[in-house]
Amino acid sequence: MYDKLTKVFLEKNKQINLSAIRDEQWVQTKHIKDSLVGLQIIEKLILSPDSKKKTESGLIKVVDVGTGSWFPLLPLVIEKPEWNFVWIDSVKKKVVAVNEIIKDLWLKNVEVVWTRAEEYKEKQFDIMTARAVAYIDKLLKFTKHLVKKWWYFVLYKLDSEEEYKDILKNCKKYNLKLIKKHPYKLFDGDIARMVYVLQK
Repeated sequence: MYDKLTKVFLEKNKQINLSAIRDEQWVQTKHIKDSLVGLQIIEKLILSPDSKKKTESGLIKVVDVGTGSWFPLLPLVIEKPEWNFVWIDSVKKKVVAVNEIIKDLWLKNVEVVWTRAEEYKEKQFDIMTARAVAYIDKLLKFTKHLVKKWWYFVLYKLDSEEEYKDILKNCKKYNLKLIKKHPYKLFDGDIARMVYVLQK
């Protein structure tokens, strides 16, 4: 499945410039492997003994915001067919491209919505993911309504002391709690990366 995803991604990338990455190996490392780091964290959150994190229906609902290059959305959709995903983006050509690959891969557990995150009011979610979308103050301002109380924002970021301080400041502003910092690198010599988990 990931081989097909990689090939289709590279083909679409030639058409609409989704990413600077043009090599199959780097797509699998810098996009797919990176996406799955966040999934491991999400799974641990959901399996934790805190009963407040359990859904009423048992179905985990995830929204991914602004996936310009389809990640982490599609690896999560592939790995978790039992979950329900919604993807929100305001750029029509990217929405069209994502819909095409969803159809090509026969993925049934994801809905694509062409809108701005701040305008989406249909429902709330257990998890919101965002990968290299926007700086934290703007991101939380436009997405804070998407997540249910007691649930999580899972944010893929570079490891930056300045942004860490801004995350703490914005957590206070929006009544959120930073519950996890997960530093990591994807390979030897990689830049320092971070997944932040904020609880509403």
